[in-house]
Amino acid sequence: MDKQSVTACFVVILVLLGSSMSAEICERTGNILTICTNSICARLCHLDAEASKRKLAHYSCAGTVFSFCNCKVCTIL
Repeated sequence: MDKQSVTACFVVILVLLGSSMSAEICERTGNILTICTNSICARLCHLDAEASKRKLAHYSCAGTVFSFCNCKVCTIL
């Protein structure tokens, strides 16, 4: 590739990367549960996100019995 093509390719990559990125502030929260299932964990995380007026980004259970429900909630700036 010549110098002009490399520069144009680099600019296109920067534009594509910049258009999909948004500023977010994320926080991980969690709840200790006797039995952690995906549906229970999703509901608890969804309620946590709604109560704090944020968006639920991810949830997961760490184990099944006497485990931890992990939530990732984000605020978009």
